[in-house]
Amino acid sequence: MDKIKISRTLSSKLNLAYATIILVFLLSAFFPQHIKAQEFSIEQTEAEYKNLYGLDKLKALNKLTLYYYTQGSSKALKYARRARILSDNIFIKSNTVDPSERNHQIQAYLQLGKLYYDRKKYFESQKHLANAKSISEKINHQVYFDEAEIYLKKIQALIDAGEVKETFFSKTLSNLKIGQTINETVAEIKIEAEIEFGKQKEKNGNFLGAITNYKNAVNLLKNEGKTKKINELQLKIAILLDSLDQHVKAQQFLKEAISEIDTESTYDDITPEIDNSLHPLLDTKTVQVKNPQESLRVKQQEIKDILIGYTKEENFEQSLAYYKLYQELSQKMEEDSLKTVFENEQKTKEIFLLKQQKTVADLNVKVINKEKERQIQLRNTSIIITLLILISTLVTLYFYISKKREHKKLTIVHNDLNKTKSKLVDAEQRIIKLLKQQLSIDVATELLTNDSNSLGENRFVCIMFLDIRDFTSIAEKLNPEELINYQNNVFGFMIDIIQKYNGTINQLLGDGFMATFGAPVSHGNDCQNAFLAAKEILVEIKKQNDSKHIQETKIGIGLHAGDVVTGNVGNESRKQYSVTGNPVIIASRVEQLNKEYKTQLIITEEVHKNLDPIPEHSQPFIEVIVKGRSKSIKIMLIQ
Repeated sequence: MDKIKISRTLSSKLNLAYATIILVFLLSAFFPQHIKAQEFSIEQTEAEYKNLYGLDKLKALNKLTLYYYTQGSSKALKYARRARILSDNIFIKSNTVDPSERNHQIQAYLQLGKLYYDRKKYFESQKHLANAKSISEKINHQVYFDEAEIYLKKIQALIDAGEVKETFFSKTLSNLKIGQTINETVAEIKIEAEIEFGKQKEKNGNFLGAITNYKNAVNLLKNEGKTKKINELQLKIAILLDSLDQHVKAQQFLKEAISEIDTESTYDDITPEIDNSLHPLLDTKTVQVKNPQESLRVKQQEIKDILIGYTKEENFEQSLAYYKLYQELSQKMEEDSLKTVFENEQKTKEIFLLKQQKTVADLNVKVINKEKERQIQLRNTSIIITLLILISTLVTLYFYISKKREHKKLTIVHNDLNKTKSKLVDAEQRIIKLLKQQLSIDVATELLTNDSNSLGENRFVCIMFLDIRDFTSIAEKLNPEELINYQNNVFGFMIDIIQKYNGTINQLLGDGFMATFGAPVSHGNDCQNAFLAAKEILVEIKKQNDSKHIQETKIGIGLHAGDVVTGNVGNESRKQYSVTGNPVIIASRVEQLNKEYKTQLIITEEVHKNLDPIPEHSQPFIEVIVKGRSKSIKIMLIQ
């Protein structure tokens, strides 16, 4: 059974590995650009994180850990360990770090716990995941809390099943925290070295060098999260920069320092108890030295000897405690030294202030004399300025009156121009209206919009000729006024029908007209439009005759289609839109055949070909020879 269980576990893990490989391959195939951009970002972070400090460095380490964890790289564990150590230094209980930033510490613990879990180091994983869960609960970070809880339940299930056990050796090493203690000690030594170098350079007058060392110490302290010490060094840097007349930079460091002065620690300082019974020399009462500063130095040396002894005994917990005590004494000595320096500086300042007071008194005499001279100059200057203001006011008034007159003239001219413009616009509108009354809308538009000197163009059109029969006899019976009225009544509805079917009246004669379909603008099937217009005219003329609205009138219509030349014909003083070509002549001849065949509408074969649908009750084509042509044409009589 155990072999079957192990075989199934291996099989499921192999399937998961294969699925992961396929997923990575697909992602790299579909998103190569994204992967390249991400790799470039990771390489840049990996190259730059060593120059970062504090929270910025922790964020970079977490980012690198997450990336290499998803890539399955062993680098993930290296960066996770560094992130965890750095987060412990930054967020130790005695430091004043914003608690809202602790999600980065949670991420460091969580990622390290997951990596140990994947490597089956379950107790190490459990420890870090428990820390992540505890901190998540304190700051109410539900997502990280739930993720840590899931892994902890998995580990507990393995422990309950007896599948994992912790050895005594690993448990002992874990409790000693040797690596963490060594890292913290090395970091403290680096920081103290930078501060000491800075002090020496400051003492020698090399303020720029001292500022550089103090800045390095600040960056290292950011990794430790020691806000109070950082604050002290920032104030020191600000003072040095100010003495170098770099006031802007000094103000920046001063603002950073002041912003954190009132910050108080939100954690309790938990320090292991020191075994004083083993070393009675540590009792301050046993040390009787007249010079207090010398007394502190004696105690410092004693603590140092004890610290070395515990280190040799590998009692790291007591070593760490004595090391902290050693640092506290060093700080006390430094504070006393600073106090002495401060008192000396205060005395120097008092002497300097006395000298300044004497200088101020001398300056006051000079100021009084200067003030008298200034009053005289001010009075003279006021008189001159008053005169200049008066002159400038007169000049300004003169120019204002002149400009006002010019503006009045310009206003009159502008109003005249507006009136002239309005008259021109009205005249233009009347011209366009008259032009459209004399010509069709399409022809009028062509003449108004296109160049009058442009060459003609070839177009396929359908030509209509219409003639009123016996017009001469009708005209003899009517006086001129009645004749015009008759023509308006007959041609009125005919012109409306022509325009309805997108036709253009080219020539309006006394007894008929010529119309074109397809020029100057084509509207689709121009032959069909011409044919429908002719049929509607015949229907309407019958209605007018039957209603006696007009005198009994008979007409004849001829339709022919073909290629013609269209364009403006004439000279600069008189031009007319013209349609020229053999199809015009043939259409005229076809219309005249109505008299011979006693019909009202005749179309040619060219028109018939373009009709859709073909007219009902169509007659057979008749071949005829028209005047002016040697070849015959085919015509159809429309009843």
